[in-house]
Amino acid sequence: MRLNALSILIITTLLWALAFYPSIWSTIQIWERSETFTHGFLIAPICIYLIRERWHLIQSAPIKPALIALIPIAGFLGLWIIGSLGQIAVAEQFAAFALLPLLIWLMLGNAASRPMLFAMLFWMFSVPAGEFLIPQLQEVTADFTVFFLKLTGIPTYREGLFIAIPGGLFEVAVACSGIRYLIASFCLGTLYAYLNYTSSKKRIWFILFSLALPILANGIRAYGIVMIAHLSDMKYATGVDHLIYGWLWFGVVLFIMFAIGNIWRDPVPKRPDSSEITTRNVSPATLTKAAGGLIVLLAVALGYKINAASPTLPAQPDFGPLISQEKALGNWQPIFKHADLNKTGKLDDFDVYLAYYSTNDDSKELINSTHHAYNFERWTLINRDTFANYRLIEINNAAGQRRYIAYSYVTDRLVSPVSLKVKLYQTLQAILGQPQQAVFVAISLPANDINDNKQQIKDRAESLFGATLPGYLNGN
Repeated sequence: MRLNALSILIITTLLWALAFYPSIWSTIQIWERSETFTHGFLIAPICIYLIRERWHLIQSAPIKPALIALIPIAGFLGLWIIGSLGQIAVAEQFAAFALLPLLIWLMLGNAASRPMLFAMLFWMFSVPAGEFLIPQLQEVTADFTVFFLKLTGIPTYREGLFIAIPGGLFEVAVACSGIRYLIASFCLGTLYAYLNYTSSKKRIWFILFSLALPILANGIRAYGIVMIAHLSDMKYATGVDHLIYGWLWFGVVLFIMFAIGNIWRDPVPKRPDSSEITTRNVSPATLTKAAGGLIVLLAVALGYKINAASPTLPAQPDFGPLISQEKALGNWQPIFKHADLNKTGKLDDFDVYLAYYSTNDDSKELINSTHHAYNFERWTLINRDTFANYRLIEINNAAGQRRYIAYSYVTDRLVSPVSLKVKLYQTLQAILGQPQQAVFVAISLPANDINDNKQQIKDRAESLFGATLPGYLNGN
């Protein structure tokens, strides 16, 4: 029995799907629930089409396993373990999806894999990443909107993400950040550049263009929404209709992008006659070393992950002294889901919020993109000061109310408001097979008397986050 490129490709893909099924399934769930990443369902069919277009080169290339691919495979398996144990979804999913092209390279070798290079790179658009850019894109959108409004001569006042004009008040919400336009444009622009240009310089310039255009277009879109509402006395573009206008505008932007790109389009290269193509086959023995090395790496990675994934959980600390009076908080309350313990109340004059997590797994984790230090749907950030052990922010809402919040993440040895630092520490604990208990604590005061209240909350935060809280997780 001899194997050809197609059979090796199918077997390798099935092996990958079996080994990394949990990571693949978690990615598919994100595609399903998030409109930002729904395009993920289209990536595999597009990659199959791209490979089909180059199949005459693949099947005629000699098959010679590239054992050097075991080195990056080992590295990405390590990244996959780190992401999986540390609940860093983007790292886990990026590593899992990067491993498929690497496995194909290992089994087929350099010559047969080279024609699939772009398809392998385009495959990485399957990974749902990019939402970390949302706050920056909101700021950019607000900057563009204010710039164009002032250019039009409309009196404008901006505070945080709130923009006030004589006709009304607007907020640059998460949906207005343009992240969906940016990711979709980047994906489509990259595909268009590959299919329509043969020059690397043209391809790079068009991809950069596909990144810059949606950012500018989203700023113009936001400005247009405000202008429609302003000129119609707030009758239009203040509800769901402004989202419809946004997608119509994005369709126009894509048409403009492709129309401009078509100006410099290169001729399509001719494909060789199918009768000239010779299919290469190899015996299974040729793949023995590559398959053996891969099986050893997968066995070590999966075995280590299973062994480190079940640490002994500590007893839940008693946080009673932190809250002298339990009571519900206002609508500024932080958003932390699936905590083992949520407590709200008063500590002297301060509002207190506490979310405790005994472990760090896919069902409940302290650091998560859905968690927020305040209710971002009703409040917007004005100022932020970061200190060694805590962060102090000032927020306001559409009613003009202001509030100070001091918060931090607390582990047994680390107290920090920097979520990345805490996530990395918990990941290190997970890799070493240690429990990752941690707690988020926030204290708050109204920002009525700016000077006194700000100093008061800073003094309490220095004491609370500097010495008091770590003792709870250490049994003191």
